[in-house]
Amino acid sequence: MRGCALIYGSDRYWVAGFVVARTKENASLPTCRTIFARSLKILPLPLRSRLLLLLLLPVCLLAQDTITYTPPLAGPLLVTGTFGELRSDHFHAGLDFRALTGTPVYAVAEGYVSRIVVSPGGYGQAIYIDHPDGYRSVYAHLETLAPELKDTVRARQFAAEEFRLDLRFDSTAFPVLQGQEIGGVGNRGHSFGAHLHFELREIAGDVPVNPLALGFPIPDTRSPQVRNLRVYELDDQGLETATQTFALQADKAGNYALSDTVFVASRRIGLALKAYDRQNAMPNWNGIYGGALYADSSLIYDFRFDRIPFEDTEYLNAMTDYADWVGNTSWYHRFWSLSNQPFGARPVSSPARQYNGILKLAVGAGLPVRLQVRDLAGNLSELSLLLMYAPHPAESLRRRPHQYFLPAGEASIIDQAAFRLELPREALYRDCYFRYANLPDASAGRVSDTHQLHDSETPLHGTARLTITPTVQVPDSLRGHVFLGSCDAKGHWHSHGGSWTPNGRFAANIPTFGDYALFLDTLPPTVAIHAFSTDLRRANGFSLLVKDNVSGGHLTYRGTINGKWILLEYDAKNDRLTYDFADGDPGPGDHRFELTVTDARGNTRRWARNFRR
Repeated sequence: MRGCALIYGSDRYWVAGFVVARTKENASLPTCRTIFARSLKILPLPLRSRLLLLLLLPVCLLAQDTITYTPPLAGPLLVTGTFGELRSDHFHAGLDFRALTGTPVYAVAEGYVSRIVVSPGGYGQAIYIDHPDGYRSVYAHLETLAPELKDTVRARQFAAEEFRLDLRFDSTAFPVLQGQEIGGVGNRGHSFGAHLHFELREIAGDVPVNPLALGFPIPDTRSPQVRNLRVYELDDQGLETATQTFALQADKAGNYALSDTVFVASRRIGLALKAYDRQNAMPNWNGIYGGALYADSSLIYDFRFDRIPFEDTEYLNAMTDYADWVGNTSWYHRFWSLSNQPFGARPVSSPARQYNGILKLAVGAGLPVRLQVRDLAGNLSELSLLLMYAPHPAESLRRRPHQYFLPAGEASIIDQAAFRLELPREALYRDCYFRYANLPDASAGRVSDTHQLHDSETPLHGTARLTITPTVQVPDSLRGHVFLGSCDAKGHWHSHGGSWTPNGRFAANIPTFGDYALFLDTLPPTVAIHAFSTDLRRANGFSLLVKDNVSGGHLTYRGTINGKWILLEYDAKNDRLTYDFADGDPGPGDHRFELTVTDARGNTRRWARNFRR
């Protein structure tokens, strides 16, 4: 809600515009954020004219604050990723628009550039614009920046002698108008095809909201497609005992139905759907906007992806079939709450308060069920089925072999001589029958046994703290080269870093259960030529490939020509360092390039090459 306040002081009036919003902590408590405040000198006009002026000015000022957003790209908007789409460990926070590299990107509304980030991964090169209505737009994976922005970025990079940047600006540095060109589409950062990643966020809290609600001209008359239904039989603790999966086909009217009754051997049932959405212009299978579950015509569970705070995004792992994602790289939306956590109070989903989405069946009574999947354009797909509880006479309690029982919602510690595992209170979405095995391993590069922590198909929220005792004496000269990590089936190491504890053990935070050990890394990164001739007189620059034998670590590097620092742009996904002579041409003649690359464990590679310009 917008409004204004009028304050009189001597011969000057203050007109302040504000926006009233509700906080997520207490939806009944509004907060007021000032949008603008302007002082007005009241001229010696007749009283009647002054009163009329004071009545009209706030209306005009507030009208200026009303913003209509325009698209960030010209021409048809080709959507290849939607808000709330399921990604590894997070919901997609914006919209992806396919476009050719260099396609102009425009500010969607007036405001000012509040931030520019340059990174070898993540969003690559991104611009953040704050708008006067309390929202922030984000433009990511940009290949180019507007000249005045690029000049500032380059100046800061050279001053810091660092490629990575995170720059913040006030409202006076770079004001922008609606439709002003701010950059060009690219493929930088964690991007695997030229596109614009566009976000809209609430400035307060930096919370992403669904940009499709802006009403961009994106034709969408297609209903979401529902591919599979999965029925989970649950025990009294809400743990799966059996599953059934059904392939689905829509009828001519676009509805889905199972003609046969689904018989289950448990009173408690959970349902999940594999579903996708598509817009008219593209064949991509994008994420759905929302869903609902009805049992016997009563709403049991529903969710909408309108607003997803970053601190809630990892709860995706509790709203999906995480094991199926890990094992088969496929996504199922659960239509019930996986854990004891109060998801109903979270903006990510809004299930009916009296239920958690688990269906409870009675003997001999069929339960008619409807599941709905929708997109933001209003298109709806619906699946109907009948569930019937048919207990199996030989059904017995399922045994769950385990060494430790770890309850959800409580902090847990397992401490043995060989390892220590610390789980914070919120780490588990539901009770865990924890399995553990110690696997002696004397392979080259290992300095501890391998510790098998449960399985990788059980999600962790946040991280756990793992401490491991080495099985060999590590000399002081090599202690800095140790890391806690894992090794995949191909023998590739992945590092989670870590540090030594005062009692001679080694600890690090881990994001998942799985197999872990202590490794010794003494190999420096490798440097190879990608495009670097000794004769560069007609070249625009050169590029190199830098790789480390361990993933998950952070490479640092420094390049010079004739001893002077140069800007090398780092593309982490392709392991590529690139130099452009436009960022500093050494001039005609013979020159010497030198590069130093260091990995997270302190191993350094030095590489040099002479060239002619």
